[in-house]
Amino acid sequence: MTKRNAVPRSARRNRILMPWVRDAYHALSLPAAVVFLFYNRRRHPAYKVTMRTMLRFAFRIYRNTRRIQTGISYQAHLAMAAKLLEIPPTTKGVVVECGCWLGGSTVNLSLICDLVDRDLIVYDSFEGLPAAEPNDRHATPEAKGMLRGDLAVVQENVRRYGNIDRCTFRKGWFEQTLPDHTEPVVLCVLDVDFQASLHVSVLNLWPHLTPRGYVFIDEYVFIDYCALFFSESFWKKHFDAAPPGLYGAGTGIPLGQYYVGPYEERPLVQDQRSIAYTRKDFRALWDYEHRPTET
Repeated sequence: MTKRNAVPRSARRNRILMPWVRDAYHALSLPAAVVFLFYNRRRHPAYKVTMRTMLRFAFRIYRNTRRIQTGISYQAHLAMAAKLLEIPPTTKGVVVECGCWLGGSTVNLSLICDLVDRDLIVYDSFEGLPAAEPNDRHATPEAKGMLRGDLAVVQENVRRYGNIDRCTFRKGWFEQTLPDHTEPVVLCVLDVDFQASLHVSVLNLWPHLTPRGYVFIDEYVFIDYCALFFSESFWKKHFDAAPPGLYGAGTGIPLGQYYVGPYEERPLVQDQRSIAYTRKDFRALWDYEHRPTET
């Protein structure tokens, strides 16, 4: 008996069928995603985008995720666009992406930045994942160099499918490049995989966030990553502030992707390509103390 035949036929069929069902659902639900994300009173009128414009825009964003492999869904890209459209154009600031792999999200972020007339700064080693640090729970020596996307490949993808003129690429390891960041940031996207990389990204970019600036993270499926945004000791030590919390911790913000977690037990038909986010002015500190009413 071959190894292939050792796998039940129904299991082989499900491995093919279930992802197809999932992807077909996302494609068919595109108009609903646009309505739910962009029929929004908080969208700033200065951008003057219509629902027809957003439908065409959303289809282009979706099509790009079919052209270039990315760990983030087109709905997650649209969610970031929806938040950027709430920020007044008079608020100065760039969009930052940390970790771009093959440039799938970079392509769509460049189009989003063009929509809202902002620049995109992309930080990546372009050498894959870094060497593991001993105290990083999710880093392994074998992972070094994985998820590599050469700078030339990323730039060519953006040139073909996005807007390369919106992009500045800063090559190097995060601990070497991020401390030199100076521009105000209205939104940053962290797809960095390791705890050490998330730590250095937040540490160096949070001070540059505008008062209502956003941080989106792709590592929301691991609740120990999410814990960073609820850690009173971390935020007190580094920023003398309360933790901001994180919308979508564990399962991602609700974008119709039917992912309930945990990551290790996900069914094939479920899709963990959502996103989670926080904002500079959020506060997730439980400081209530019960005081019995005197009688």
